[in-house]
Amino acid sequence: MKSKRCGDRHPKKVPGLSQRERINKKYDGISALRKEYPVTLLCQILNASKSGYYAYLKRPKPTFSSSDKRLITKIKRAYKLHEGTYGAKRIASYSKKKGTRVNHKRVARLMREINLQATVRQPEITHTRKIQSAGYIYENRLQRDFQAMIPNVKWVTEVSVEGRKLYVSAIMDLFNREILALKVSASPNAELIKQTLLDAKKNRKLSSLKGITIHSDQGNVYRSFAYFQWSKELGFIPSMSRKANCWDNAVIESFFSTLKVEIPCFFPSISVETLESDLLKYISYFNEKRSQKRVGYQSPKEDLTLYKKAV
Repeated sequence: MKSKRCGDRHPKKVPGLSQRERINKKYDGISALRKEYPVTLLCQILNASKSGYYAYLKRPKPTFSSSDKRLITKIKRAYKLHEGTYGAKRIASYSKKKGTRVNHKRVARLMREINLQATVRQPEITHTRKIQSAGYIYENRLQRDFQAMIPNVKWVTEVSVEGRKLYVSAIMDLFNREILALKVSASPNAELIKQTLLDAKKNRKLSSLKGITIHSDQGNVYRSFAYFQWSKELGFIPSMSRKANCWDNAVIESFFSTLKVEIPCFFPSISVETLESDLLKYISYFNEKRSQKRVGYQSPKEDLTLYKKAV
């Protein structure tokens, strides 16, 4: 599988620097090369304003207070620790856990000043033709209510295509947004889904899945007789999105979108041979370290631990 750089999944859609930052980068380049080439020529090549460049030279450089400098060091450390995937709010939350209370707006300002920008994902617009579905179609029991007050009540699942036709199946608990199971296969077959279900059951140390609503899209395997049988054997309640409506399963869709953007940041040289092991390493990070806004900027594991202590 061809390796991708961090944030390169949709090069036309992933935003880069702001307009001001791009212009400043051009001016910095001109300053570095002006001893070897005429400024006029460099401005023409870089499509930069000559008068703007000279105004830039006269502009005072940003100055940082001693407290700003200390905070910038901490921002860079957190940014590097999470491979450039943390923005201002997550860095502010991380700093708070480490004993430094800081407003996320201040973090955002300093990140702009030092040209740090988190890798972000962009929504994908897809146009799926509606077709007549065959097999079992289940009621949409979630109705886009993605909140769960206790664990093991609402799970969501999906199969996504990664790399050269490798299929990744995942299950998430909506209570703390933890990925309970993730499996990789060369085919989106029934065995892939079955193993994902069994791994999730094992992860939560459950004797059965009785009473758990598991929501999916209308993929072939979820409409199959085998999936219907597993729902009876394991005791879970199937729930399905409407046809061609990704918003009905938005949380797991969002997870896969995040996964595809952040994986290259952690594993730049990912290959077919290492895909599954690298994905499992990322899931460990996602569950144990990556803070999430929906659970109070805790990691999923931290949120579950707090819940268990409270009850």
